[in-house]
Amino acid sequence: MSSSARKLLGFASVVTALAASPAHAQSQRPPAVDPARIPPELSSLTAEEVARIARMSPVAAFPGEPTNRVADDERAAELGQRLFFDTRFSPKAVSCATCHDPAKHFTDGLPLAKGVGITTRNAPTVVDSGRRRWVGWDGKFDSLWSQALAPIENPVEMGGDRTTFVRVVRDDAGLRARYEAVFGPMPAEIMPRKGSDPLAEPARPSAGGAADDAVKRWNTLDEATRSAIDGATVNLLKSLGAYQRTLRSGTAPIDRFVAGLRGQPDGDLEAIDASARRGLAIFVSRGGCFQCHRGANFTDEEFHALGLVGANGRVPDDPARLAAVDFVQSNPFNAAGAFSDAPDSPKGQMVRSLKRAPELFGQFRTPPLRGVALTPPYMHDGRLATLADVVRFYDTLEGAAPIGHHGESVLVPLELGDQGRADLEAFLRSLTGAGPDPRWARKPDDLGKTVEPPAGSPRREGADGR
Repeated sequence: MSSSARKLLGFASVVTALAASPAHAQSQRPPAVDPARIPPELSSLTAEEVARIARMSPVAAFPGEPTNRVADDERAAELGQRLFFDTRFSPKAVSCATCHDPAKHFTDGLPLAKGVGITTRNAPTVVDSGRRRWVGWDGKFDSLWSQALAPIENPVEMGGDRTTFVRVVRDDAGLRARYEAVFGPMPAEIMPRKGSDPLAEPARPSAGGAADDAVKRWNTLDEATRSAIDGATVNLLKSLGAYQRTLRSGTAPIDRFVAGLRGQPDGDLEAIDASARRGLAIFVSRGGCFQCHRGANFTDEEFHALGLVGANGRVPDDPARLAAVDFVQSNPFNAAGAFSDAPDSPKGQMVRSLKRAPELFGQFRTPPLRGVALTPPYMHDGRLATLADVVRFYDTLEGAAPIGHHGESVLVPLELGDQGRADLEAFLRSLTGAGPDPRWARKPDDLGKTVEPPAGSPRREGADGR
């Protein structure tokens, strides 16, 4: 069989696996709506448009994550929660929570994320991130755990390195006990020895020919030590992935409204007001919003180019998805790689099947809309300050560049007028629920303190663990 035929066969198996999933089946069979319960604001909708509303709720369970064997291990999530809020991995005391603040629905409220420096992208919320097929605005990561290393080692974000990441955990009694309760003893190769410590100085692999001190230090380490550092790093990354999977948006007014359409006991047709109901009608009909923001997650999980002018003020200039395809396929931590717990899973096959194509230039992932009222500013570069600005953009397309040969032509001005824009915004605000479980949406009290190891964790003797 030729290599091209094998790729096509692999892609076909991915499509088949996704189509056979419970979430896909649910999206194809919307629950019945009682026609007698449809309020006046929705009375002009067609049967298909009403079916689009029915698909907005309930939200399906999180999909499994076979590439991370501890994805749903509560002990791993508790470790990941501590890693998420810890500032010791960065020389500038930046943590994951710096850009993903629980008080701001796990964003930072800035147009462009600010860590050690100013980045080029808006910080997206990590609430419900366990539902994402691709992670990041351009989808350059295929899992939550593989994404977690990038900000740690990015000089503009946290400015750290993986050896410091591992060393802090190794030398903190509480973190190390939690690590070993999930993954077993720290590798001997990264434990202190008489007269030396392999993790004493920052070290990270070379990136693009970089030659700074951290890279030089990495090159002095023997292969066994580097392998042990990478292995421990991956375990910590998978704990961060497990933690982020605990952050779920909760029931929103739209869920109670849809339940009301079905006549369910927990339903409430007054959960959204008349303005929001008119906005809902726009959303599923002439507004065309449903084309990309569909289903209970309000996203198609795909990538699109809106024709937003670039930093040059004229035409789109960010390659976005086009560059991301190259990155994700070359990333040693991808779903198909040696560090994945299921390299031959549908996700791993999907990574191998990705194709580079010119039309990917400037395409960004469709953001989900649950909780959208809590995450201003908007767009991949935070250029729109409020929800009203977002609605106005789609209503008028002011600020969009003429679509070129790499762009999409699906967008046209909606011409909703002031009332229509207000109604659509009111509907978008109805998509915000109670937010994540408070247990997970906070910095742990014991972070950075000497604590007794959690029950069931192995006890180690001696400074070097041997």
